[in-house]
Amino acid sequence: MKKFIWLLRRELWEARVVWIAPAICALIVVGGALIVAFGGGNLRIDGADLAQYQSGMDPQQLDGLASLALAAMALPFFVTVLFTQFFYATDALCSERRDRSILFWKSLPVSDAATVLSKLAIAAIALPVVAALAALASELAVFIIASARLSAVPGLVAHLWQPVVWGTWLVVLAYLLVASILWYLPLIAWLLLVSAWAPRSPFMYSVLPPLALALGEYIVFRSHWVMSVVGERIGNTGFLARAMGGYDHRGGFGVVVDNQNVTLPHAVSLPLQPLQFLGSPAVWLGVLFAAAAVAGAIWMRRYRDSTT
Repeated sequence: MKKFIWLLRRELWEARVVWIAPAICALIVVGGALIVAFGGGNLRIDGADLAQYQSGMDPQQLDGLASLALAAMALPFFVTVLFTQFFYATDALCSERRDRSILFWKSLPVSDAATVLSKLAIAAIALPVVAALAALASELAVFIIASARLSAVPGLVAHLWQPVVWGTWLVVLAYLLVASILWYLPLIAWLLLVSAWAPRSPFMYSVLPPLALALGEYIVFRSHWVMSVVGERIGNTGFLARAMGGYDHRGGFGVVVDNQNVTLPHAVSLPLQPLQFLGSPAVWLGVLFAAAAVAGAIWMRRYRDSTT
């Protein structure tokens, strides 16, 4: 266990993208909030003061506004972590062969399994956890800025700090964190497998096989099953549709702003479907595929020529 912890610390030290990417995203979010809040002008929606809308909202609508703001601020971090996971996993095992550092690491009493699993843990767990923490820190900073800017609308400021809003959001964020780890696990494991095998350009070797399968399927069967399966695992759209059970925004989770009123979601947790997601065969088939791919990456690192 101590060796594995040291491997994790080594990865965190070498892969500074784990904290640099979320930090940059946080700076953009907080900087944007500062510009919007104190860059001049009045906060207005469709030509009317925000205070006018606030006076006509019930407490649930105000809680919904705060919840929606928290969810919107977290979205850039989920997008950022996808890019960092992809590039980190693609290069994780190939780079050590490219710079010959694998010869040094193989001389140490550290197993190939522990090395691969440490890189998997960084890509699948550490990256999204750090991004979630950065998102929470950014949300706190933005709400502090919003409280200062909206001091003339105390009713709205009070709802920014409602315990039920933050408590619900923490539960939602924890669920989305666990669900994203499970959902993207096969993608990360595939990238590690390719990274352990590819003689060069692991990006090309990771992308070409799915594209070739999709093209072959279309030519032979005129169908798009492979592309739809792969497409669901890439990006946030497929994941959110699964994690939220394909929730229809027309069912009450949408936002409608007009000259008369504002319709807001009552709770950010409304569309979540954890039992449906965790009971989905696609999730656990993906986990099985990830286990096989990780086993292949371990085997490949153990027996592949270390000098190529």
